[in-house]
Amino acid sequence: MIEATERTNIMVVDDTPANLKLLQKMLQSKGYRVLAFLDGEKALNAAAQSPPDLIFLDIKMPVMNGFEVCERLKADAELRDIPVIFISALAETADKVKAFAAGGVDYVTKPFQFEEVNARVETHLRLRRQQIELQRQQIELQTLNDMKNHFLGMAAHDLRTPLGAIMGITELLADQLSPLLTEKQSSFFDMLLSSSKFMIGLINDLLDTSAIESGYLTIERWMVDISVPIKRSVEINGMFASLKNISIAISCQEKLPDVFADINRIEQVINNLLSNAIKYSQPGTDIAVHLRHENNEVIISVADQGPGIPEKEQHKLFQAFGKTSVLPTSKNDRSTGLGLLIVKKIMEAHGGRIWLLSEPGKGTEFFFSLPVMP
Repeated sequence: MIEATERTNIMVVDDTPANLKLLQKMLQSKGYRVLAFLDGEKALNAAAQSPPDLIFLDIKMPVMNGFEVCERLKADAELRDIPVIFISALAETADKVKAFAAGGVDYVTKPFQFEEVNARVETHLRLRRQQIELQRQQIELQTLNDMKNHFLGMAAHDLRTPLGAIMGITELLADQLSPLLTEKQSSFFDMLLSSSKFMIGLINDLLDTSAIESGYLTIERWMVDISVPIKRSVEINGMFASLKNISIAISCQEKLPDVFADINRIEQVINNLLSNAIKYSQPGTDIAVHLRHENNEVIISVADQGPGIPEKEQHKLFQAFGKTSVLPTSKNDRSTGLGLLIVKKIMEAHGGRIWLLSEPGKGTEFFFSLPVMP
């Protein structure tokens, strides 16, 4: 039971003085501070000045009826969360339905029963306080999350430059000292380069994730031929695939319509999907990229002949740091667990979709779509 105090303000609006006085006396006997009004306009003005914790609202009133008063309350961002309990001699179901449609949380018929009124007041005040506490916690969590994203973005940004320098110097030394290095020393340089590339990829993913969570993912869209960045990405990734004796074939439906898209972000999407396909494919297998126009969308798919992903694990793919039991085919290949989350957010920002079909032992096919602008 909620302990009522003078600090709990309840507003009562009823054009019948006897009803107003009766309900006011009931509530005051429980220790509530009661604000009484005979018409809706004055009640609205008073609520705007000092919002009450709960409102009892009669339906049949001159000038402005209870439904209209409630609708105006719910249209005000500062007042919409105040619980409104309708009070009326009208007991028809249609009247009750209309009251709830207007935004009421409860309905009490006249004549009043003291125990019933008190029970409803306590229930709705408790719910209101729980709602306020939940909102406070959500604001606090959002503040902490914003602080986390800000720190993450600064840290990742500050780390990217020195790591880029480390990778550049390592590549330069490995190239210049190559004739003098033993096989073991060469492997050390390979490890340094591999780790540096992984760290830079992780930092870029963290920066993108920070931007996404903060609502600052940059998308600059133009009407473009989407096959251009796709073909460019296939050509670049084809060189990496050839190191594992993997081939990438592309097929494209003729006369694809242009789409409204950010070419750089779409290239980021296809690069991620192709990189994953290469990472999880066995040497000597094939990767197929297909572009087609269907139902006012351009759909791009990337299919591999890898191990496939168990259905019960597929939901992890688009979560932050989500990983499945499927392992890359090379111990040098690592994943940040952020790439597909970023891909999903990029597609959502474009008004597109991303999904997959996969079966263990039969490979995986990722699809993403972009809407065709009229």
